Amino acid sequence: MTIKIRTELELNRIKQAWKMSDDGVLIWISGFNFGKPVGIQTLKNGSQNCYLSVDGVLKGYSVGQVAWFLYSGSWPTKEIDHIDCNPKNHKKDNLRFATRAEQCRNRIAGKANRPNKGVYKRNYGNKWSAQIWINGVCKNLGTYESEEDAIEVRQLATEMMHGSFANTKSYAIGVQA
Repeated sequence: MTIKIRTELELNRIKQAWKMSDDGVLIWISGFNFGKPVGIQTLKNGSQNCYLSVDGVLKGYSVGQVAWFLYSGSWPTKEIDHIDCNPKNHKKDNLRFATRAEQCRNRIAGKANRPNKGVYKRNYGNKWSAQIWINGVCKNLGTYESEEDAIEVRQLATEMMHGSFANTKSYAIGVQA
């Protein structure tokens, strides 16, 4: 994803129109909707956009980028990652810069047929495989008798190899964004 460069006019307009509340909600500070939350569009991927008229032209913005700007005073030069994997949580301490690869490491697994990220049932026998992606390369972590063993190995590898972006949460074990 390419980060759009915003003009000084846009940045000034954002500062004049909006502020972030302590609980991470984007609030109007001018106009007819003063004090009310800004209308937000949630996309299929969970990310959120908001819109503002700048010189009579409606402009779209990522709420995460706007939040970063309002907290820090500078437009982000990299992607914004939500540490808790909740794209609706825009609290200051939940936002950080991240590359696309780092954001992928911080993703929660959630496909119905693959509830545990990096753990798969083998087509033969009754075994389970574990794998992890590092710098675009898939690393096989072995084959195991039980799903629980494969999950445990995958979680340990995730913590070791992904550092502060390690996410071992899974829908299969009841943790949701």
